[in-house]
Amino acid sequence: MNIQERFNYFRQHRFIKNLAILQIGNFGTTILQGICSIIIARLLQPQLFGVYAIAFSLAGLLVLVVSFGVGDAVTTIVGGTHARDDHAGTRGAFMFLAKMSFFIGLLSIVAAALAPSLASKVYHDPQIGWYAGILVIASFISNTFLNFSVLAHQVVGKIKQMTALIFTDQALRNILALSLVAGGLGIAGAMSGHFIGAVVMLFVSVIAWERLRRTHHMFPSARELFTPSPDAHIQKHVSFSAWIALDKNIATLFNLLPVLMVALYVSTTEVTYFKISLAYINLVLGLMGPISTLLNVELPRLREGDPNALRKNFIRVSMYSLACSAALTIAALIVSPIALRILYGASFVPGVKYILGLGIYGAFIGIGVGLGSMWRALDKVKISILINTVTLGVGIPGGLYLIKHFGVWGAVIMVSLWFTVSHLISFSYILRHTRQLKD
Repeated sequence: MNIQERFNYFRQHRFIKNLAILQIGNFGTTILQGICSIIIARLLQPQLFGVYAIAFSLAGLLVLVVSFGVGDAVTTIVGGTHARDDHAGTRGAFMFLAKMSFFIGLLSIVAAALAPSLASKVYHDPQIGWYAGILVIASFISNTFLNFSVLAHQVVGKIKQMTALIFTDQALRNILALSLVAGGLGIAGAMSGHFIGAVVMLFVSVIAWERLRRTHHMFPSARELFTPSPDAHIQKHVSFSAWIALDKNIATLFNLLPVLMVALYVSTTEVTYFKISLAYINLVLGLMGPISTLLNVELPRLREGDPNALRKNFIRVSMYSLACSAALTIAALIVSPIALRILYGASFVPGVKYILGLGIYGAFIGIGVGLGSMWRALDKVKISILINTVTLGVGIPGGLYLIKHFGVWGAVIMVSLWFTVSHLISFSYILRHTRQLKD
């Protein structure tokens, strides 16, 4: 296949076209988030930005605990039912998600109430907990109907509308947060901005959902979603989604724990240096996010329609993503000394050395872009849970030891080992398993 033929193939391929649309939106979202985060960091300066980072990570942990990760499980269910034209199954999956959202809302209130006490005991600062509690409630308000609308648009192939919803959510929340910080309200202003943006997105998402229903009647109305119905099949979906949710939650812990752990042993200023170093690498790698998003539906579709293509496409996407992450990381490392000074200012320059230390983490992260979707498509989520649980079981005490004795450098080593080891083991297992299925 020559270059012209390869270009035409990519241009006409449905997955590639959807990826291109989502990539454009994701690029805009990533740039917007990055700009807002950078300006907020410059306004708050290292000491206060460290508190801001800890509050965000604590909120993420609390949201993780109360949300169960059911959204990803429903994505897998809907991907399969839609591929089979099972409209009743698709409807039932959304009804299940609505019922679970009700319980998540109740737990979010409890988590927000307990957050100040938790922060006081762990970090000796209850204010961190108050900030985190606001974010927990904002996350629930924003994501409830946003998740419904985004998933519905994705499964019917309306990727442009899906991308617009995601971008609007992030734009509202980040711009409002930045505006209130710039107005002199500090960290409280940032959290309030996210809360106000979440309320606005709730109404936007409901409108988007009802508009989609006009042409796709398989989706229940907003009122029907929260009306008791046997279509929800709660017991059936809970039994399927429990393992997927647990796997997703464990994977999310990989991203949340580093900041929370490093904050136990170092000053908030040092937390800031670590946070911006990790954020700098992740900002570049975030450009690959749309690949993972589309694979959540694409791989279950291949499993139903063309199982033989499943392994080939997984390997192709993983190798392209690995090459992309390595190239992006190398470029990011080269310009990091200049970029950090220009973007954040001279007070953040001490964080450059940690960016260079995260090179291995960034280079290998691409190989994991399709792992979660592939585990679910193969119905081997329990293996993923085992691998990640063992990694964290060894990695958490090991990481605490490294941080206690080597400070932020210990956290850099910890993050690099966690992700690289887990991804390589998982990728190797999937290759062996799919080879056996093919034979």
